[in-house]
Amino acid sequence: MSQSLPMLGRRMMMAGTFSALASRTVQAQQPTHPGFALGRPHTDFVQSQVAPSRVLTETGSQPGVDGATVSYDAKGTRAVTVIMHYPVAWKMVPQHYVNSDQEFFVLDGSVIFNGVTYTTGDYAYFPAGYHHDLIESPSGAVVLNFYEGEHKAVYETAPPGMFRAEQLIKKISARDMPWAGATAIERKIWGSSARRKVLRTDSSTGESTWILTVGPEHQKSRHALAIHQAVEEMFVLDGEVATPHGMMRSGSYAWRIPGTKLGPYGTKDGFTALLRSKGGALKTALSKETQAVNWAAPYNPLVVEAQKSWVFTPFASDRAY
Repeated sequence: MSQSLPMLGRRMMMAGTFSALASRTVQAQQPTHPGFALGRPHTDFVQSQVAPSRVLTETGSQPGVDGATVSYDAKGTRAVTVIMHYPVAWKMVPQHYVNSDQEFFVLDGSVIFNGVTYTTGDYAYFPAGYHHDLIESPSGAVVLNFYEGEHKAVYETAPPGMFRAEQLIKKISARDMPWAGATAIERKIWGSSARRKVLRTDSSTGESTWILTVGPEHQKSRHALAIHQAVEEMFVLDGEVATPHGMMRSGSYAWRIPGTKLGPYGTKDGFTALLRSKGGALKTALSKETQAVNWAAPYNPLVVEAQKSWVFTPFASDRAY
């Protein structure tokens, strides 16, 4: 499978792994964890390549697929963000529905739902109760999945009223969408080159999913800090983002809770990321002052205790996801 996203205009650039020295030095400096939002801990940031994974069983949404969880509401809704690795020739034949909304973006390869083929850069939103006749991945795939609840496959007809047809987005080929201008707030956070592609907006909640791209910038750049009123969920598709917690690279993931001061951010060579707002629209307050970007901050993640055992694990530099 290819390890690039051609529709986004540049190849993924990986720049090595986290060193053991960073692990020993930074953990002693770990600041107080900001807390939880929507049942999930503030996570800023982890590399999905090293997240623990397991092969889903018959009770899972897609048995036989290897899933690496990067964020999970363990005690509430059981909503989860997970990287799914589909083996070659994988197939799920029994007809079924999933008992939670499913949103996904194909990172690599291809997967087929009900005869519709989704390849690198394709997006979909399946409301709970959406019927599946056949799912398969003849050549294998890597897919970024967002489940909004329990995410079990149920092998019967969905209860009346569960499936909301008006919420269904069967397929969007993000690579074919034109780039639109970023918001004024985004330009102050990320710089004047920021552009976006909106994939979904919920008219009732204000929640949204979009792709953001930012071009290279001067290394003396200064940006405002941001405080969001909703969760900002971020997955870097390619490129690099300098943050106060280290360099986010392709495959890095963050769940940033409301009320947390974020930034400043910068990018030397540009980046592209998929973002979601959860718990409402991403209304943002900006600091009046700007700060210089730290281009060499050590990896200093804000994670809960359970994540600290694996966040510094080295991974192959050529592994995109």
